[in-house]
Amino acid sequence: MKTLYLDARERVQGTSCDFQIQLKRGTLTLSDRPHRFRVDQLRLAITVPTIQAGVNDSLVVRVGSQDYTVVMYAGQKTGPELATELQTRLNGTAPGAWTVAYDASTISMAILCTNDFTIVGGTYADQLMSRPFSRANSKSYLFSYVPVTGIDEVFLCCKQLASQNIEGPGGAHDTILACVITAPFGSVQQFDMPPDVWHEAPSASFQTLSFQLRDRNYRILSDYVPNVSFLITID
Repeated sequence: MKTLYLDARERVQGTSCDFQIQLKRGTLTLSDRPHRFRVDQLRLAITVPTIQAGVNDSLVVRVGSQDYTVVMYAGQKTGPELATELQTRLNGTAPGAWTVAYDASTISMAILCTNDFTIVGGTYADQLMSRPFSRANSKSYLFSYVPVTGIDEVFLCCKQLASQNIEGPGGAHDTILACVITAPFGSVQQFDMPPDVWHEAPSASFQTLSFQLRDRNYRILSDYVPNVSFLITID
């Protein structure tokens, strides 16, 4: 059994979210017999802000036949702060009386207007509408899951360790660890695979390993996410 301690700070190229590691013991050979591996002790700093400029800061609503765009300030926000800002900007931009309410107990948010409206675009709208929502009528939306950590899932990926038995975001086969964010902004959360779970390892030899940190849409994360470290155990 081999254990590899890997740290993005020791990368030979790349960024904190897309990096290549030179193996210290030379070549890792996994071709002598079937092997399996697991990932543990990945420590991730929760540092992605609620709103990022140009990433998830805009919302476009249609009232009648006219579209109105609001853009929010970048930064970390609480749920009530997010709702207050969005309400203020909608009331200053689009016709009607707007109310935005955030329920911290259920991590949900409601957007209401005295006029009929439809959310038709924007980068924050893409994020909101990728999760469950409902409409009681043409004057309201209820989004049932609106976290404020900036990102709710992170996937550690490695194409060299990909397996057809793995299916991650977008159907990709290179996800080796899924991390569901539950810790608050500014803290550090540790992620481990379940004790009885192992991945099949491909038959190959490696001198370097490349890793990416991706979101639920299989996009490489921004450099808001600092360096990570983790263990790979190979049996």
